[in-house]
Amino acid sequence: MALFRRRTPRTPEGTDAAQAQAQAPAPAPVFRLGSLRLYQPEDELRARLPGGAGEIAAYAQTLAWTCNEFLSRLGQDAGSLGILIVVGVKPSQQVRLWCEQVGGTLPDDVWQVLTELLDGAGAAVRPQVTAPVALALEGLVGAGPSTGFPEFPRAWVDAVERVDAQVSVPDGLFERVFVD
Repeated sequence: MALFRRRTPRTPEGTDAAQAQAQAPAPAPVFRLGSLRLYQPEDELRARLPGGAGEIAAYAQTLAWTCNEFLSRLGQDAGSLGILIVVGVKPSQQVRLWCEQVGGTLPDDVWQVLTELLDGAGAAVRPQVTAPVALALEGLVGAGPSTGFPEFPRAWVDAVERVDAQVSVPDGLFERVFVD
């Protein structure tokens, strides 16, 4: 008795091309979330986030999704780089982003649109906080940056260098870089 196997996969009868395409594996994301850095100790963060850390996760995923959607629709290879997205949230649900490219560059016009999209993204899932909260997302494009991610965005470092005292993150820092 001989057994025969089909060498190429076959679309089941009654399945059209759109259904077959929907069953195909999704392409690899252009932007991948690497690390999420929290700038407060866990107990302090827990007190500042009455809704729990899930709110931060949802917001971070929304920002990552926004980056991936935008970069995947460019129709060009963005190369390999990192994107540092640092987020500050205040009790009034005000949000401020500091975004930097790490180990590569996107064209200025592309970068400007991406940062504007990120600034407006996730309004419905912004974390509710009782005191300021700061976090950083390290995103990878292509193989990621050839260098490591900085601990803080350049704007924070510059603001602290002008002060002759120790500055706490986020409370003391936000008095300098995130003024209402």
